[in-house]
Amino acid sequence: MSPTVAAPRPVFTGDIPLATQDEIVSFSRVVMERGAFARSTGSSLVLKEVGVFRREKDGKAHARITYETTVHEEMLNIGGNMHGGCAVYMIDICSSMALAVLGMVTGKPWNFVSQAINTTFHAPVPAGAKIEVINTTLSFGARTVSAITEIWDVTNHRLCVSGVHNKMKPSDPPKAKAKL
Repeated sequence: MSPTVAAPRPVFTGDIPLATQDEIVSFSRVVMERGAFARSTGSSLVLKEVGVFRREKDGKAHARITYETTVHEEMLNIGGNMHGGCAVYMIDICSSMALAVLGMVTGKPWNFVSQAINTTFHAPVPAGAKIEVINTTLSFGARTVSAITEIWDVTNHRLCVSGVHNKMKPSDPPKAKAKL
């Protein structure tokens, strides 16, 4: 298991108030370190960059967030490369963080649930490779949102995995039935 090391503060770009920056760092730490599933993978992800920007084509606000880690033993398949399930897990949690960042910055709700994650595997990622997980929001509507993730093998200079994550507003809890 990779040890958790206190990471330096990420680089923030765009108009993100300091209090929101602190909220983003704190929430990222909770998401990455406290989940029981794949804890060694999540806790090894280091938040490097967080940015918000206006997309040139339509002027809408978007977020980009980058994590970094080194592929370690618990991330591997039997062939000694990063397991596809591990890649999809990172797409799930990291793209969700990009969408959460946009919600935090714009004051919009950001409690969505996964609807679909479409993934393409471009190249294997060997053990020991340093990777960047770059996540950019694509759309942020009232009912559905989406983000794209690219997993880059920085050591070997290649795109290895890409995925589009679609999320939706969760169903409202059932209303309590009146007792007679």
